[in-house]
Amino acid sequence: MAEKEIVLIGVGEIGGVFARGFLRLGYSVHPITRKTDMNEIAARIKHPQLVVVAVGENDLQAVLNGIPETWKSKLCLLQNELLPNDWRGVPDPTVISIWFEKKPGMDAKVIIPSPVHGPQAQLVAQALDAVSISSRVLTSNNELLNELVVKNLYILTTNIAGLRSGGTVGELWRE
Repeated sequence: MAEKEIVLIGVGEIGGVFARGFLRLGYSVHPITRKTDMNEIAARIKHPQLVVVAVGENDLQAVLNGIPETWKSKLCLLQNELLPNDWRGVPDPTVISIWFEKKPGMDAKVIIPSPVHGPQAQLVAQALDAVSISSRVLTSNNELLNELVVKNLYILTTNIAGLRSGGTVGELWRE
C-alpha cells in the first residue's frame, strides 16, 4: 500500500512537523535517522508516495548521494538555503521553502506562507494545512527559483544583521 506511505529522512523539529501533518492525513510515516539503513527500508517500502528529506544543510549532499534508486523520483526537499544546484541529478523533486520556525518545546510559528513546487506540492500543502501551517503552491520552476533566492537573501540578511546588532530574527524584523 505504498500510495499511503511517507518516508521521512530527518526526524528533528521540522521533520516532526511534516510527520504530524502526514499522519493527520492518514499516511503511514516511516522515519529514517542517521543510524537507519535506507536500503533496508527501501527493500520493504519500494514505492512510497513521498520521501521527505528534512536534514540540515551540511547533511544534504551525503543523504542525496545515498538515496535508493527507487526513491529518487519521489523526493521532497526542504532547506533554508536550498538552490537548484543543490539537487542536481535529482529528477523533478518537490521543493518547499519553509517560512515557519519550530524550536523545541514550542509550536511552529508561521512567518509567511511557505511556497512549494513540484509533483507532490499539493500533498505537501495539505499536510501543512493539517497542522495549521499556511503554504502556497507555485506553478512554475521560475517562481520556485525566485522564492528560493528570496529565502537565501533573507537568511544572509538576518545573519549579517544579527552579527552587527545581535538579537533574534523577530527582534531584527520588528526593529
